[in-house]
Amino acid sequence: MIANRRAFLTTAAGGALALTACGTSQAAAATPPPTTPLPPLPPAALEIMGRPRYAISRWFVHVADRATGEVLAGLNAADLVLAASTTKLWSTGTALDAFGPDFRFLTPVHRRGPVADGTLHGDLVLVASGDLTMGGRDTAAGTIAFTGLDHAEANSLPGATLTVENPLAGLDDLAAQVAASGIKAVDGDVLIDARLFDQTPKDDYVLSPIMINDNLIDLTVTPGAAGAAATVTSRPVTAAYTIRATVATVAAGQPPTLTVTTPEPGVVAISGEVPAGAPLLRTAQVADPQSFARTLLIEALGRAGVTVTAPPTGPNRADALPAPGSYTDADRVALHRSLPFSENIKLINKVSMNLQADTLIMLLAAKAGKRTLPDGMAIVQQFVRKAGIDPATMSLSDGRGNEYTDLFTPATVGALLRYMSTRPDFPTYLASMPRYGVDGTETTVVPPDAPVAGKVAAKSGTTVAEDVMNQRALVMTRGNAGYMTARSGREAVVAVYVMHTPIAVIDDVLAIAAEVAGVVTALWERW
Repeated sequence: MIANRRAFLTTAAGGALALTACGTSQAAAATPPPTTPLPPLPPAALEIMGRPRYAISRWFVHVADRATGEVLAGLNAADLVLAASTTKLWSTGTALDAFGPDFRFLTPVHRRGPVADGTLHGDLVLVASGDLTMGGRDTAAGTIAFTGLDHAEANSLPGATLTVENPLAGLDDLAAQVAASGIKAVDGDVLIDARLFDQTPKDDYVLSPIMINDNLIDLTVTPGAAGAAATVTSRPVTAAYTIRATVATVAAGQPPTLTVTTPEPGVVAISGEVPAGAPLLRTAQVADPQSFARTLLIEALGRAGVTVTAPPTGPNRADALPAPGSYTDADRVALHRSLPFSENIKLINKVSMNLQADTLIMLLAAKAGKRTLPDGMAIVQQFVRKAGIDPATMSLSDGRGNEYTDLFTPATVGALLRYMSTRPDFPTYLASMPRYGVDGTETTVVPPDAPVAGKVAAKSGTTVAEDVMNQRALVMTRGNAGYMTARSGREAVVAVYVMHTPIAVIDDVLAIAAEVAGVVTALWERW
């Protein structure tokens, strides 16, 4: 089934395959075919393409000089491909154009009522700005934290890890400011104003202007001895959810069989087996981001010494909000400032964050005074035209790359990459790309000491689907699209995709990722 942006494959009980996949794309060429024949692809690239696993696959290659557009290498470059998460190259490019790298989200808290003797006689209202991290990834150095395989992938891919930063840091900041303003008690309610755009269910999450810890409950499962119960701890610790864990430890080397569900509101259940050894990470999606944030803010206020009469759990009373636009600076008691937008773009592309990429589309809509995903995609179309690309030659339906109507060609994405390199915000765009052997999703596609390490900065995308007839999985696409400083020193744009590759185990997905990187490496060595 189609679900998440990057491919993954887990072995379920009884030996059956549990498949989750994502990100799809295809498009058309914005660069005409070269008038002179191109040289053959490097032998090292052809050797990889000819391996048995690719017997029914099709490869696509486009390499062009970044400055002149001279096409250096091509294979099926004018044909549509499933682009998966390389779709994020368009959503982040559009967002950079609309907001700029120095934009910061401003999230205020307003009081609705008078304060007497330290007690607010009325409500506190957090007005959600669409902040993509709400301080939960801010480092002391003023950068955004991420891991090579982030917690958003924990249910899909092995090895996902948590950052060490406090996911509630932004709420704690606001709560401390509320206390510093002189408010020590609230005898009304705490409300979340999330009316910036329409809250919209999409894929396995909810697009909302309020986002705390990526609207996930992190579950760290620590095995015991074989035969003993495993220990499950959650982050953030909150009254918003009760954790029900029935996880047993089995012998080391056995596959984990963990299932996470939300059987009823306010309850996360995790069950199954884990092998003895290192802890594993899983997550649960928050069903109601507004109510989740409300509870977390009340708890943050409590830590700051501010008591709230209203119960900490329960629904966010959106019907009690004041009229939009009625807030005043005089009633503001706290304000959280995000890191620069350049850091958000880095998080989305380095880690390939789906929720944030789709939220960018909603933010584009809101900036234009609109409210829906289609409204935001209309802004993307305007940006495509601005880049000198005919939008009729391609198709996009979201920001993350999870639709089979996210379609463009390698040559078209090459045209986008060249356009972005001419813009003043190009350093931000380039710095957001995962680098081979260095960081983000491409950390392990080449060894860290490989000559190509750090010389290719490229967004990746993978889609896996189930081949029911053959009882196997099919990597519908694996692609890399981005920039490279070739061995010769030449600056180039590169896009390499392979489609329709059968796999049996998760290691095959990782092997295909490494082999696509191998093709890119061969191109890097040639030019």
